[in-house]
Amino acid sequence: MRASPPMRLPLLLSLAATASAFYLPGVAPREFKDGEKVEIKVNKLSSTKTQLPYDYYSLPFCKPPEISNAVENLGEVLHGSVIQNSPYEIRMGKSDFKVLCRKELRAKEVALLGQRIREDYRIHLIMDNLPAATKMIREMPDGKTITMYDRGYPLGFLGSNDRPGTAPKQPYIYNHLHFVVKFHTEPQFEGARLVGFEVEPLSVLHRYKGAFTTDMSKLNLLSVPVGPDLPAQPVLLKGETLEIVFSYDVAWEYSPIKWASRWDLYLYMGDDQIHWFSIINSLAIVLLLTGIVAMIMMRT
Repeated sequence: MRASPPMRLPLLLSLAATASAFYLPGVAPREFKDGEKVEIKVNKLSSTKTQLPYDYYSLPFCKPPEISNAVENLGEVLHGSVIQNSPYEIRMGKSDFKVLCRKELRAKEVALLGQRIREDYRIHLIMDNLPAATKMIREMPDGKTITMYDRGYPLGFLGSNDRPGTAPKQPYIYNHLHFVVKFHTEPQFEGARLVGFEVEPLSVLHRYKGAFTTDMSKLNLLSVPVGPDLPAQPVLLKGETLEIVFSYDVAWEYSPIKWASRWDLYLYMGDDQIHWFSIINSLAIVLLLTGIVAMIMMRT
């Protein structure tokens, strides 16, 4: 039975309304107005040394009042991503410095944190469906320098003689994050589109006077401005607990890169190590789906 011409118009209009209301995260660009909240999500921890992923909150990091899963699409589910909300509070176009929280770690937590640093674990963050990247400057054999990026940022580092003020083989944690958010604007749309998300991790032994609070107007923080010249935060238990203060700051940069090209830099990642665990996981999923399809075809 065919639909008559008068009935086709309402049907097409209803389908068009449904299509316009349907949204796939990461497929359509999103514009942020000045001062609008920009959410940062956390993903799983990964390591090319152990090949075993861990949940972000399996380590003693700062937590939001309520943790919720924030997986946005089927690809993230198939990839095995464990995406959750975070306590970072960022507003579009607002450069800010904030203290996230203070953690007092006991011996078991200190040992676990040090072990993960020795195993070269990296932390992965997501902003507007865009993974965080760490910028690196590499010198080529001909003397030229090129800019490369690594996805995520290292949990910490081991001290060495090349790092002044650090003890060799002693783990240090990156407890301060410098976010560089790049945005693009055009007259064709209102607001700004996010086209870059860079993270510069720093290890800072925060000091303060008086009572601790996350209210920057009341906290007398001595370790500011934050920079690489400050003493690093060791993961070393000297008493019953180890105190670590986590902080972050945000900088905004205009970029001529358009939204459709914002993924280009991820094609030139500097990490040349093979993630065998992810490859095996993907192959297992393909084989499983192939077997299911084969069984269905054989029975039909």
